Amino acid sequence: MSFELEELLLVSVVYLLALFLCAWVTEKGLIPKKITQHPAVYVLSLGVYASSWAYFGSLGIASEHGYVFLAFYFGVSGAFLLAPVLLHPILRITRTYQLSSLADLFAFRFRSPVAGTLATLLMLTATMPLLSLQIQAVSDSIHLISKEYSPERLAIVFCIMVTLFAALFGTRHLSTRDQHQGLVMAIAIESLVKLLVMMTLGLVILFEVFNGLDGVESWLATNQDTLTQMQTPLEDGPWRSMLLMFFASAIVMPHMFHMTFAENRSSRSLHIASWALPLFLLVLSLPTLLILWAGIKLDSPVAADYFPLFIGQALDMPWLTIVAYIGGLAAASGLTIVTTLALSSMIMNHIVLPYYPPHIQVEVNIYRWLTWFKRFIILALIVGSYGFYRMLEAQHALYNLGVIAYVGALQLLPGALCVLYWPKANHKGFISGLIVGTAIWFFTMMLPQMVDFSLYSAAMAKVSNYLYQQWHWLGMTSLTANAVLIYLVSSFTSMSSEERSAASACEVESNSRNEQKVPEAKSAHDFHEMLSKPLGGLVAHKEVSRALSDLNMREDESRPHALRRLRERIEKNLSGLMGPTVAHDIVDTFLPWDENKGYVAQDIHFMESRLEAYHSRLSGLAGELDDLRRYHRDTLNNLPMALCSVDAAGEIMLWNQAMGQLTEIPAADVLGSPLNRIAEPWNKILSNFAQIDSKHLPKHGIEINGQTRFFNLHKANIEAPVSGTSGNKVMLLEDYTENQMLEDQLFHSERLASIGQLAAGVAHEIGNPVTAIDCLAQELKALSEEADTREVAGQVLEQTKRVSRIVQMLMSYSHNGKNRSEKSSHEAVDLFTSVQESISLLQLGRKSSNISFLNLCDPEHKVTGDQQKLQQVFINLLNNAVDASDEKSTITIRTSASVHTVKVEVEDQGHGIPVSIQERLFEPFFTTKEAGKGTGLGLALTWNIIEEHFGTIKVISPTDKNLEKGTRFEISLPRHEPQSIRQQHGYMTYQPHDSWEQEGETV
Repeated sequence: MSFELEELLLVSVVYLLALFLCAWVTEKGLIPKKITQHPAVYVLSLGVYASSWAYFGSLGIASEHGYVFLAFYFGVSGAFLLAPVLLHPILRITRTYQLSSLADLFAFRFRSPVAGTLATLLMLTATMPLLSLQIQAVSDSIHLISKEYSPERLAIVFCIMVTLFAALFGTRHLSTRDQHQGLVMAIAIESLVKLLVMMTLGLVILFEVFNGLDGVESWLATNQDTLTQMQTPLEDGPWRSMLLMFFASAIVMPHMFHMTFAENRSSRSLHIASWALPLFLLVLSLPTLLILWAGIKLDSPVAADYFPLFIGQALDMPWLTIVAYIGGLAAASGLTIVTTLALSSMIMNHIVLPYYPPHIQVEVNIYRWLTWFKRFIILALIVGSYGFYRMLEAQHALYNLGVIAYVGALQLLPGALCVLYWPKANHKGFISGLIVGTAIWFFTMMLPQMVDFSLYSAAMAKVSNYLYQQWHWLGMTSLTANAVLIYLVSSFTSMSSEERSAASACEVESNSRNEQKVPEAKSAHDFHEMLSKPLGGLVAHKEVSRALSDLNMREDESRPHALRRLRERIEKNLSGLMGPTVAHDIVDTFLPWDENKGYVAQDIHFMESRLEAYHSRLSGLAGELDDLRRYHRDTLNNLPMALCSVDAAGEIMLWNQAMGQLTEIPAADVLGSPLNRIAEPWNKILSNFAQIDSKHLPKHGIEINGQTRFFNLHKANIEAPVSGTSGNKVMLLEDYTENQMLEDQLFHSERLASIGQLAAGVAHEIGNPVTAIDCLAQELKALSEEADTREVAGQVLEQTKRVSRIVQMLMSYSHNGKNRSEKSSHEAVDLFTSVQESISLLQLGRKSSNISFLNLCDPEHKVTGDQQKLQQVFINLLNNAVDASDEKSTITIRTSASVHTVKVEVEDQGHGIPVSIQERLFEPFFTTKEAGKGTGLGLALTWNIIEEHFGTIKVISPTDKNLEKGTRFEISLPRHEPQSIRQQHGYMTYQPHDSWEQEGETV
């Protein structure tokens, strides 16, 4: 049974077009993100590891070395099971610095373009056998199925299809920050196809070849030699070498690195893959032995590598043959696409751009240039792989080609481990070890496979075959020489400061600090201008804008700390676009550091944000220390006193909430900025205070919005060299404005009291001449016989009586509270008389003379209390009413009574009191009057006097809802009750609270 070549061509084209469709609908967003971004898709995409060497080659290993084929699955599974200490650190580095390949990682860690170039050349050389293996597997499959002698035409079609796929769906996003979701989805589908094919083959063989599990046991029982042959190589074969080789493949093979790190930025997905991928590979490996034993039982005439294709022919199941062919096609196409895509980035970043950079002009779009050049590299790689396949002319088994590729890539393992776990390794050691290890591998393994020595000498051919049989020893020898040279050369040579900084950044547990410098650029606009030279104006603008967006910064950013982070972010973004070597050169050349500013303190705000991001991952002592840090941070941030901290260069490191509220400047706007760049007037205040020697500056007056405010400033110098805070200063601002106003008001009150006492003395002195005038007027009236004279004398007497009453009231008012016991006596107070005397006093004022007072108090209404204090209450309320009223307004005072209380209402027709401030009216020193016209103590004193009298006071404003005018104060006081009435009510003493509770009122 055979198939026509055209039929296989149709199957191949239909399958690859299905992959195209899958990738296209994913890129268009037609598949929901919850599916495309599900961790299962990422795990299945890692199934690209199971290439033709796994699909076909593992059968060849199993037939030759027995159970050693399991090393292919156990090795990479071990690497993923050790993900926390091996894969997660690499993911962190690649995600932070946007590295897309292992060559990028080496170039970044060793700060050497040569390191990246050598790693790229080695990877290119080592993967050529692997890529040719995929092409050979497809062409051999066609040859076995179609019986065609020259299936190279279909191999060409296969190469064209995978080239188009890789070019269209692998170069859509140049930066590593963006995933090729269509590519990932297509590779995941291919892995699922491989799994389904293997399971289908296993089930068909189990029930059609062996008739169930019992048939397998019976056949193995009669073929003990088969089992014995498979077990023997575990002791003598290359088990350990293969286990290490496939363990390293998880990070050193370009297709695995690309799918594991470049197309994944999620730690959660990698965590799931650490157990899900080994499970996937376990299920994938289960049918391998069944396929091998079925080929042996059916006496297959083909090599063990291609048993899957023979089973369908032997069982006369054409569909099974096609299914097996599709499985091999999926395995070959997946690895070819991803490997060429990964190699194209490596070649672009470490061979083309460092040594042949594009000539950038303003009108050149570097993004388009990079895209098309990358596609050209992919095409060249496919063509080169096809040429390598034709050069070998299928003279080597798939197993041989796979071993060569994986041993070559193994030379990168020592360098990868040094990146994570040996910070003393330098680029000299890495390059020396890589050159020696690669040379041993190339001359003992790669070259003998590329050259047919039998054409030159039988002895040389014999040596070549012997070397290959000892490949596991040669692989370990080259690896050992590589590692030893890295150690020796690195131990006896020095590292540059940049390399030391990069080594610290790559450490799994890094405890060093980044070099604190500031770029020469003074703003984000300067970054655009400087980068326009190497990148062009359009690309420079896009890259600066992207970096600002990543860091959530404004376009006008100018803070030194922020500019340093912006520079680092631009370098990371360019690293994802052009590789770390070119990105570092561009940034170092066109965005240089300011060498005149050698010291800049650490960005506390940035460190805080990073610690917050890692807070949930800290445990043990680290978690406790972080909790302590958070406690002290919150203490400073929530301190009710305004606080800020500046470093030795005068840049703001700390700006707490109280400082932000006081200055109305958010912390995010000033952190990292020089102190003298913040808004007026705070820049001058804080800058000047930071420079003077005095540590305290009391009652410092500041003009803010036309008003003078007072502050007490305090300062402390921090000298702690161990923590790197030497030269820092902490400054506190205490708003003293209210206290200053209180002092001024108290001084004003004392002055008023002095004036009052002086007025009382003057009134007393006025009494003597007034008395003399009164006497003379009386005598004149008594002795004169003229009517006019007697009338004038009467008028004089009336005026002297008025003066006497005024003087008497002033003296009485000035003596208020004097010669009294601490506990005021309570007596009957005539409200009408007390109010009338208060009106008379107020009418002495010029403004009060233009306002009418209407005293409607009932003379029968009396209350129990202190007459002088209650008169003070009425004077305060009437005085406030006068101030709030217009000329010719009327102020009304009325009373009403119940059984035990008397209510006094003082109502004006003034502008009213806003509802928003009514609750604060009775607070001490609260006033709405202009400065110097009120102390804010009148209503507070009124409240206290009313409370002393067990009364209540409330305000109602406005009284006229239509005009929004008028205010009424309502006072409730205990009604005076004679002793006899109290005894009738059962009261032995005066109990005002009980009476009010009966009236339903509260104080």
